[in-house]
Amino acid sequence: MANAAKTARLEARITARQKRLFTEAADLFGETLSEFVMRAAEARANMAIVEENLSRLTDRDRAALIDALANPPRPNKALRRAYREYRAKFD
Repeated sequence: MANAAKTARLEARITARQKRLFTEAADLFGETLSEFVMRAAEARANMAIVEENLSRLTDRDRAALIDALANPPRPNKALRRAYREYRAKFD
């Protein structure tokens, strides 16, 4: 993305306190104010998208779990054998 042409513009109104805060933080990273704000905004945007995708995945997983609990598959041969071995060991 660093090599992409920067043709779009973003403007924001901020307080004097916010500008001082952001400028001080940008200086700590050796960045311009614009570089710092864009890096921070991009990082937060990526985090928000990842969190949203994880919550969707969780919803799908939850639905699959509920379906598996409501409609469990029949035990296969290996599971029946493991159950017999377990019972023999602890009975």
